[in-house]
Parts: sequence; C-alpha cells; structure tokens
Amino acid sequence: MFMEKSSVLKWSKFFGVLAVGTMFWACSDGEKTAGGSTEDAGIIAIKDLDVAGVTQKGPFVKGSAVTVRGIDCKTLELTDEYFESEIRSDKGDYDVDGISLSSTCAVFEVAGYFLNEVTGRTSLDKVTLRALTSLKDRKKVNVNLFTTLEYERVMKLAADKGKSFAEAKKQAEKEVLGAFDIKDIVSEFETLDIFEKGEGNAALLAASVLVLVQDSSSQDASVSDRVSRLAAAIAESGIWNDGLKAQIAGLASAALENGQMDSIRKNLESLDYANEVPQFEKYVTNFVDNASAMDDSTEYIDWSIPKEAHFNPNINYDSIVDSRDGKVYRTVKIGSQVWMAENLNYADSVATPSLLKKSWCFYDNPEHCEVAGRLYTWAAIVDSVNLANDEDAQFCGYLTNCEFPEKLRGICPEGWHLPDTTEWRTLVSTVADDPSVAGFALSSKVGWDKTGTGTDDYGFSAFPVGDKYRDFDFSEFAGTGLSGTTSFWSISEDSRDKQLAFTLGFFLGSVGITGDFKDLGLPLRCLKD
Repeated sequence: MFMEKSSVLKWSKFFGVLAVGTMFWACSDGEKTAGGSTEDAGIIAIKDLDVAGVTQKGPFVKGSAVTVRGIDCKTLELTDEYFESEIRSDKGDYDVDGISLSSTCAVFEVAGYFLNEVTGRTSLDKVTLRALTSLKDRKKVNVNLFTTLEYERVMKLAADKGKSFAEAKKQAEKEVLGAFDIKDIVSEFETLDIFEKGEGNAALLAASVLVLVQDSSSQDASVSDRVSRLAAAIAESGIWNDGLKAQIAGLASAALENGQMDSIRKNLESLDYANEVPQFEKYVTNFVDNASAMDDSTEYIDWSIPKEAHFNPNINYDSIVDSRDGKVYRTVKIGSQVWMAENLNYADSVATPSLLKKSWCFYDNPEHCEVAGRLYTWAAIVDSVNLANDEDAQFCGYLTNCEFPEKLRGICPEGWHLPDTTEWRTLVSTVADDPSVAGFALSSKVGWDKTGTGTDDYGFSAFPVGDKYRDFDFSEFAGTGLSGTTSFWSISEDSRDKQLAFTLGFFLGSVGITGDFKDLGLPLRCLKD
C-alpha cells in the first residue's frame, strides 16, 4: 500500500470559469444608479439599510469605487438594484446608505488601488474584489480576498450543482481555507479584518500576503492576475493545486528566509491602523511546508476527467438503482459474475450508523465522490454496528476478527454483497491467465498517467481514486495516479493479524491480493448475489 500523504492535483478551464463569473456580474441596461429604489418591485426584503465595512487586499485607497448589487438568494441571479459609494480613507473604510432590496442577498464590489503590504507603497495595478452576503441580520460587510474566492466558488456550485445559497457558501468557505492549507477556523469571511486580532484575521492576512509575494526585483507582482487564476481554480473544483501555487510557495519560502516577511509586518505596523497585527507568519509557514510536501509527491489524480469518461464506450453496461438513496450505478457481467462498474457512493450515516466518521470523499470534496465514489474503512463496509446488534453481538473492525455468513451484504445495495478474496481471484482469472497483466484488462483507458492507460477489455473501468491513510484525526489523503495504483476492499480478514483485511491492489498493470490496515479509507465494489 502506498502511504504518501499529499498529492498534486491538476487545474484547468479557469478561463471558462472566469467568463461565467463575468457573465454573472454583467450589468443590465435597466440597472439603477446610486440610491436606486426597489419600490417598483412590490416586495421589499431590505429597506433603507445603512451598511459599512472595510475593503482590503491591503487596504484600498481613498476614492476607490464601491458598488452594491442585489442578487436573488434562491436563484443567485443578479437584479437591477444598484447602489454605489467610495472608500472614505486610506484605511479602506466605506459606507453605503439607504440600501433597499427585493431579496436579502447582495454582492459588494470594490475596484481600485490598494496598499501593497510587501513594498509598503500603493499598488501599481488595480484589483477588483467582491463579497456575496445576506443582509438579513448584517450591517457590516468586509470585502477581501477570501470573500472574492468564495464568490466565484458559490456561483459555480449554484450553477452546476444546484446548491442553495447557504449550502454553497458553507462549502465554499471550507474549500477556500483548504486551498491555503488552513483548517479548523470557522469565520464568516465578510467579518474578517487584517488589522484585528484573531486566527481568522491572521489567516486572511497570510493569504493576502501570499498572493503578492515577489522575487528580489522591485517589480510588483501581478495581483489581479494571480487572484483571477486562483479564483478560477477554486471555482472549478474547490481545490488549488497548480503551477501558480507551487510558484507562490517558492516565493514565500524565499521571503521567509530573506526577511521580506519581516518587512511586511513593519509596513503594516507603521500604519498605526491596529494595536497589534495578527500573527500571519505561522499560516505562511504552514502553506510553504505543505506545498513543499506536495512538490515531493509523485502522485496525483486528474479530477477534471468526468465520471462518464472512465467507462468503455464499446461495452454494453447494465445499471441498478440503489433503493436507499436513488443513486444509479453501472454494472457489467464478466464471466459468471456481475460487478458494479463504479465505486459505491452510499453515505447515509443515519440509516447506517457504521458510516459515521468512517467514510470520506477524497480531500473532503463532495465533487470527488460524484466521480469516484467514497472511501470507507473496513468496519464501515461490513456494517459493523448492524452486526453488533445481531444475536452473536460482534464488533468488527480494527483489532477484532469476526465470523460472517457466506455472503455478507454489508453496505452494498439490496441483492449485492461484499466480495471476498476467492471472488476477486475468480475475476482476475477470468480476464487474464497472468495476474501481472490482468490489471490492464480491468483498468479504465483514462485516469492513469506515468504507467500508461488500461485497455478496459471487460468494462470494469478501475482508475485511481486515492485513499485516506489510517483512521486518525490527523491522517491525510493520498493520490495514487502516477504510481499506477489503486485498491479495493475484500471482506476477507488476514487471520494472522487482527489489524489487517485483504484488498485487491492494482500496481503497474498487475493485480495482487495483499493485507492492508482495516482503518484505511479505500473504495468498494459490490458483487451481485
């Protein structure tokens, strides 16, 4: 089993995503000017509200334009309700009076120059930042880098995934923080301020600094370009792992060594905008360390490939519907067996308590589950909670061995069961006499990299989906693309060790059965009864 704890993920199509964001922001011919009224709409959700806040990449300079645009909370379509103001001082503070809207949601936008924290001077290029928020119980809206990255992702989730405003916002906030390798900070982005104490504010300042770190030359970094590329990458997949991230990590590493970070702190402290500048350096260091580990990895998964592309178009697949959640799975007959041709993606931990905190989407990104199914511990797949309620009252999982019926359904759909090692060996012998080449016959034609693609002769369509290394709070996800590996659970236990269960592993075109820790997170294929 490969246990590297980081992966390098591709990013793409950011120009298309930016075009979508621009389309959403495009103004209509009927747009109202400053102080425009919504009385004609007949429904007033927000009436004569005064809103204030700060606008920060570094703080925007006095006179920068601030606009507020109405947006429907349900459809996330922009309305023609429009209000404008400007930055009052070089602290980046603003206020907009008399906002009236037909929905409680609004988009705040600031465009202009800002204080470059690295150089200590006003930026050479303009940048545009946005914040998408609900004004239902809010009179202060801060516009910053995090709110901008969140805006693009929320729009993408709403357009492509049909998520509600609240759902999309919650997911986007987590993904934006994850892009900078920041965990366990719960803060509404529009409340953050780089000149106030607190972990959320320190994290925001760190991210703001990272997008403008530069080399030893006196040239300003192209912040507008970096923000656009970063926003597009996160909007597309919820993950930022590309060449830009590696470049910024390298520059930040050098900045920590050559004193540039110390200069940033001095530049900010000299402004006298705060009693104490938050401790942003630790988040910069963490970002650099994680990016370095990512660079050392030789594995990645290309999540830009849609699920459908992994199937063999020349195979006549059948399908089943899981009655528990309505999900549809392709199936394929190989010899005398009928297999699921894709990984299980069952996640109801209420109906099936065994799944609680025992299954994951790769990198905790729900979109990855839609492509590759879920990662489960062995205790989760056997439905250990249900087994413990049986007459024999047994708990199954790490450090325990159990006795099972000949066919155990576990968490598989009705009429399907968990494969054992004998059934896996039957599959392998059906597709090839030699296990050293059987992996090619069972592997998808896409999704593998350095080791070449599979031939997928039978439509099993296996491809790398990653794993979660051990069931610890601090454990990491690992990609398994370049090394040509992926593994699937077997119900069979290694009787020599209560820690291990068998898996069918794919490696460089070959397949083999080996023991892996039961508390790993691995994918599951079910077999028809």
